[in-house]
Amino acid sequence: MRRLLGLLVIALALAAVDLWVKFVLPTPEWALHQRSNVWFFGSCFLLVAALPLARLRSNTVTVAAGIFNGGVLGNLISASDDDLVVPNPILIGNHTNGIAFNLADAFILTGNLMLMATLIALTIRNRHRLPRSATAFRRLRRRRASA
Repeated sequence: MRRLLGLLVIALALAAVDLWVKFVLPTPEWALHQRSNVWFFGSCFLLVAALPLARLRSNTVTVAAGIFNGGVLGNLISASDDDLVVPNPILIGNHTNGIAFNLADAFILTGNLMLMATLIALTIRNRHRLPRSATAFRRLRRRRASA
């Protein structure tokens, strides 16, 4: 329960920061990105699907899931407020050869990368708890023996 609360606090705080930046920084017309209903419902699914990660006994997974969910929530709220249009006020370059994004996008990317790394580390650390397949080990031994 403590990790779930931590995940939610991180997500809400980062979504608030993202929404504040979107409110304060002007966004050029070309940097407003229209989203679809499929994107909206997919994002809602991801938001809910990441919550069970707080059940894992890892604070780093919880933090990573909170960062990811903060980005998803920030984009969902801003899209909900403006007919599924998400502003991207942070610009690198210009309209023709640049990139426009928002903090929520950065949080999603960072959270996703952190989740991959922390879940891989958690799996390796707990590999002794994974189910073992006797047939897979026999095949591996045969391959090694024949090589």
